[in-house]
Amino acid sequence: MNFFEGFFKAIGNCFKGLGLIFEKGLWPYLFYPLILWLLMWVGSIWLFAGIATQIAEYLNEQLSFNDIPDSGSWLSFAKPFLTGYFSFIIAWILKILFWFISSTFSKYLILIFLSPLFALLSESTEEKINGKNYPFNFKQLIIDIFRGIGISLRNMLFEYLFIGLCFAVTLVFPPLAIITGPLLLFVSWYFVGFTMLDYNFERHKMSISDSVKFTRKNKGLACGIGLVYAFFMILPAFIGMMFGPVLAVVGATVSFLEIKAKEMPTIK
Repeated sequence: MNFFEGFFKAIGNCFKGLGLIFEKGLWPYLFYPLILWLLMWVGSIWLFAGIATQIAEYLNEQLSFNDIPDSGSWLSFAKPFLTGYFSFIIAWILKILFWFISSTFSKYLILIFLSPLFALLSESTEEKINGKNYPFNFKQLIIDIFRGIGISLRNMLFEYLFIGLCFAVTLVFPPLAIITGPLLLFVSWYFVGFTMLDYNFERHKMSISDSVKFTRKNKGLACGIGLVYAFFMILPAFIGMMFGPVLAVVGATVSFLEIKAKEMPTIK
C-alpha cells in the first residue's frame, strides 16, 4: 500500500477502535493513561516549581542586588525592582520553561511507563478480534516490557536528534522552515506510530530489524497512527489522555492484523 493509502487507513482504524473499546469491554484501559498523566502533572509541578524557586533564589544571592547603593549607582533606580521582584519573575520564567520541556517529553514518558499495559491492551484487542489467546508467561512479559521501553527510548532519541538537525539547518537557512516544520510533524507521527505498532511486533516474535523494515515499508500507516495520538494529546487533558493512547494502540493492532493477513507471508 502507498503512503497515503496507509495513512488514511490507519486514521480510520484508530477511530474504528472507539467502537471496539466499548463493544469488546476494553473501556477500563481509558483510565490508566489519565491517572498516570495526573500523577506526572502534579509531580512535575511540585518538582519543577521547587527547582525553579531554588535557582531564582541562588541567582538573586549571587548577583547581590541588596549591595547596590540606594543612590549614586547606575542601578540604584532599579534596586527596588531587582530586590523585590527579580527572584519572583525569574522563578516563574523557569517554571514555564520547565513545564514546556516536560510537556514535550510527556508523550514518550506515557509510552514508557505504560508500555506493559499497552502491550496487554494490544494483546487483548487481538484476542477480541480473532479469538486467539496468548497464555500468560511472566518471563516473556518481562522481555516484552524491556523491549517496549527500549523501543520508546530509541524512537525518542532518533526523533530529538532529527529535531536538532532540522533546527540547525533552519538556523543556517531560515526559509527552509516551510519544509522542516511539516517534516518534523511527520517524523514525530512516524516514531509514535512505530512505538504503537511494536506492541504487535514483539507479540508476533518479530526481531527489531524486521520491525524496522515493516514500519519503513508502511510509513503512511505509522504516520496515521501517530497523527491520531498527537491530535488527542492537544485536546483538553481529560479527553486527550483518556482516548489518544488507547485509540492509537487499538488502531495499530487492527492495522497490523489487516496487513498480516494480506502481506506478512511475503515479509522476511
